[in-house]
Amino acid sequence: MLLTAKIAIAFLTILPVRLPAELSADGLRRSAGFFPLAGWLIGGFLAGGAWVFVWADLPPLVSAVLLVALGAWLTRGLHLDGLADLLDGLGGGQTPDRRLAIMKDSATGAFGVIGLVLLLVLKIACLAALVAQGGQALFFALFAASVAARWAMATLACGAQYPRAAGTGHAFVGKVGLGELAVATLLLTPLIWWHWTAALIILCAALLPTVWLRFKATKALGGVTGDVLGASCELGEACGWLAAVVFCSLGV
Repeated sequence: MLLTAKIAIAFLTILPVRLPAELSADGLRRSAGFFPLAGWLIGGFLAGGAWVFVWADLPPLVSAVLLVALGAWLTRGLHLDGLADLLDGLGGGQTPDRRLAIMKDSATGAFGVIGLVLLLVLKIACLAALVAQGGQALFFALFAASVAARWAMATLACGAQYPRAAGTGHAFVGKVGLGELAVATLLLTPLIWWHWTAALIILCAALLPTVWLRFKATKALGGVTGDVLGASCELGEACGWLAAVVFCSLGV
């Protein structure tokens, strides 16, 4: 169990984790159950950064930009790259094979750039609003969206089909089972204990892009790739923070 947790952390973050030279396919598959654990670590770093920025009395917009930059650094920009590749493929190809070929290209096209800019602007705007709100709402949202987005990513890998013969997502897509989902869901328990109403709202919001991508990717690409998993994480995180902003604005 410790090894699978370490695999999840190494795969989803930049945090230094010592792993064996060779990893088994079973270990990679079971590590999906610990995706939310990586979310807890990322949320912890974001919450720590937010505390420093608030203590330094930085403007909310400046704090939000720094938090988004910190999140991108912690994940090596892996999921942002996946989102850009997916948007380029969906926007530039007419057939599944052509879309997959475009996604494999390392160059980022217009669709990817536009999508990344819009996503980052949305994230910054949401975090600026949450920083301005301050208090427990800010720290809960940072943890909850980070955890929920990575839980949703594990659910997307479960029962999906991988459209390529090999690739980054091949170890997870279609391999994740109910056991891994049970572990991932168990890691959501602290959120429910912390604030169950807000937690459920953010979880549902983070899950929405995953539901859409499962159907869209299956139709447009013939299945779910690693880029689709990464895109679901980024979109889920943004939707989670947006839901938190709405939740706070309603004064619930």
